[in-house]
Amino acid sequence: MPAAPADPPARNRTGTTRNTTTARTTANRRKERAPAMANTETALKEATTIEGAIGAALVDYTSGMALGTIGGGKDLDLTVAAAGNTDVVRAKVRTMEHLGLKDEIEDILITLGSQYHLIRLMKGRGSNGLFLYLALDKERANLAMARHQLKRIEAELEV
Repeated sequence: MPAAPADPPARNRTGTTRNTTTARTTANRRKERAPAMANTETALKEATTIEGAIGAALVDYTSGMALGTIGGGKDLDLTVAAAGNTDVVRAKVRTMEHLGLKDEIEDILITLGSQYHLIRLMKGRGSNGLFLYLALDKERANLAMARHQLKRIEAELEV
């Protein structure tokens, strides 16, 4: 039985051939370096797939402005929620400073009668002063799972 024909050599921009294994390896390295979740829109879409999600926002708590929002509706204005939750984050940061606490806030939970409001402060390079905000329907949400998923989204988000 004859051997299977080898793949033809790949040609680079100059027209010279190169090893196809090297070409594939280089492409794989590029994929490995690419962030799993590169931007705000993708992160917010991912947040809305969390069971019970009503809406989500990425917020700059230095200005109170939402950098992106998704979901919400007539019962939840995410731009108003972004501004209001900015006050919550600022108050907690200020209180920690007054108490002399040298720790970091991971997240803040506000429990309402029918909703959970989860605020996850961003960590890492270029994300100082930002938080992810997620509103959940209390009846449908699994709070522990939502916290875990929001933590993963925060870790993958590059701003």
